Amino acid sequence: MPETDEYLSKFSDFLRTQQMTSHLTHEEVVQAHTREELGISSLNMIMLLMNYIKEHANDSVSLKPEWVSRLNDLEGIVSVLREIDQLSLEQAST
Repeated sequence: MPETDEYLSKFSDFLRTQQMTSHLTHEEVVQAHTREELGISSLNMIMLLMNYIKEHANDSVSLKPEWVSRLNDLEGIVSVLREIDQLSLEQAST
């Protein structure tokens, strides 16, 4: 799925800008299936998500509790990033 690949690359690029995950390579990210394979704890994943919202959505999106269960595997993480971007676009157009 090309859109998933695009968001996986976006996630990989974002991880390299974050202090706690800057050591991860693009290859490591695209080959992983779970955040645990990347050494990202659940707390760090929430922190990364908050940083993503701050940087990519100008803090216009709030963390949703229903996202937490989707943050264990890369497919779920990518879907959350896509949703954040969509919500940010909707906020910008109102």
